[in-house]
Amino acid sequence: MKRKIISIMAAALILTPAFASNQCVADAAAAPNYQTYLDGTVCSVKRKDLLYERTIFFPKEMTTSDKKYPVVVWGNGTFVTSAVYEELLSEISSKGYIVVANNDRFCGSGISESVSVEYIVSEGKKSGSIFYNKVDAEHIGAGGHSQGGQSAVNSSVRNSKIDCVYDIQGCQNILEASRLTVPTFFITSTNDKVVNSLWVKASYNACNAPAVYASIKNGKHLDPGDAHAPEIFAEYAVKWFDAFLKNDSYSKSVFVKGGALSKDSRWVDYTSKYF
Repeated sequence: MKRKIISIMAAALILTPAFASNQCVADAAAAPNYQTYLDGTVCSVKRKDLLYERTIFFPKEMTTSDKKYPVVVWGNGTFVTSAVYEELLSEISSKGYIVVANNDRFCGSGISESVSVEYIVSEGKKSGSIFYNKVDAEHIGAGGHSQGGQSAVNSSVRNSKIDCVYDIQGCQNILEASRLTVPTFFITSTNDKVVNSLWVKASYNACNAPAVYASIKNGKHLDPGDAHAPEIFAEYAVKWFDAFLKNDSYSKSVFVKGGALSKDSRWVDYTSKYF
């Protein structure tokens, strides 16, 4: 998928993808504020209300399935929207998740990500929604990058429906991290010049919930939105959410000491606690 680099502040993720142009027939009869695109096995829907615009990714199969799907809510890095993370979020969705990405550019408080939880739970109860009876409201995770990682942490404190957190290079402070009560994966990159690994490690140390910390070797701050780098983030995001939203025992084993993550040569400085 093509992307172009936009020069803005160093702290922001700056890569923007172009959406696929072929429209998904699943939403042909929906309200005008739906814009649906098809990318392989994943559809994405844009919705606006008075406060927020959201992009929601969901498996194409959802439109004909009787299953309910676990949810991941997403927070963006500073100054950018979920369009930057389309490749990453589409990959997570393709593995059986409804991914609700709020397009809030300053989401660190966690409010907008928490509101996304309530939004999709409500949509799952509306008979006129494409998400009617499709939302597994008992299994919801929060993820985010940079300021969005901070948002994921804070949204889980604000909203008891959130069961786990996937925090990529999050800029949360120690006090915020100390309030976590759900399993949290703290991810850093060894060449991150924006959010230092030591800051994230301090958050891990302050966390009193089950937690994992690991750093991607030679990774940079902008990698989660890069056209070639999101793969490793998506790979472990799916395993993390499978572990805690699908209760998959193999996926849980990936994160324990001696598991696949601790042996993966692409990662360094692995540690975990309370598992």
